[in-house]
Amino acid sequence: MRGAIERALLIGVVALTGCGGSLTGGGMRGGTAGTTGEGGTTGGTGGTGTTGEAGTTGGAGTTGGGGSTDAGPVGTPAMCPTGTTDGGPIVVKGGTCTPTDLQFCFKPCGPDNSGLKSETCTTAGVYAEMSGCTFDPARDYSCYKLPPVASSACQMTPQNNAACTFDPCVLCNSQGGLPNGTYMDSAGAVKMGYCVCASTGKWSCASDTAWPCPGNVGC
Repeated sequence: MRGAIERALLIGVVALTGCGGSLTGGGMRGGTAGTTGEGGTTGGTGGTGTTGEAGTTGGAGTTGGGGSTDAGPVGTPAMCPTGTTDGGPIVVKGGTCTPTDLQFCFKPCGPDNSGLKSETCTTAGVYAEMSGCTFDPARDYSCYKLPPVASSACQMTPQNNAACTFDPCVLCNSQGGLPNGTYMDSAGAVKMGYCVCASTGKWSCASDTAWPCPGNVGC
């Protein structure tokens, strides 16, 4: 009987110990609770991409300056047409023009067409011609130099575009090439100025206001 009781008590102790309990000093104490696992770390948020900078706006183009009606031509001048272009008018002093026609150009002037003069379409609707004639400051004009004495060969008043047999650089007019002498233009009108015999075998004449000498290189 005693042996059966001891076995029963032994089985009870083993059962309690297997459930986490322990015996101390003949008494029973509950087992320690298990450690709670730590929560997992939350993944970081991905970084925001960098926004690209805006492109630089290009600067405005420079506006070209307007042509001048007073100064002589610079570089290669825009020459006036000798006839109609695209149905437009012939560019001539006092000729009519519109805002859609050629507004500014140069025409040859002076002896042997050695100079230039401008034609400008005005707000009045007509071409205005510059006074006188402008000459290239780098060109030698010694062929048009005024003689100190009258030329004995010039015994007539020459006419522009008429035939001649004189040397190219001999100045002629009604006073043998001296200042204040006269010549006749192509229409026969008498004008104050000079003439030289051009390489074409014809007189090339110009008024004293369109003559390169005096005042230019070689004069």
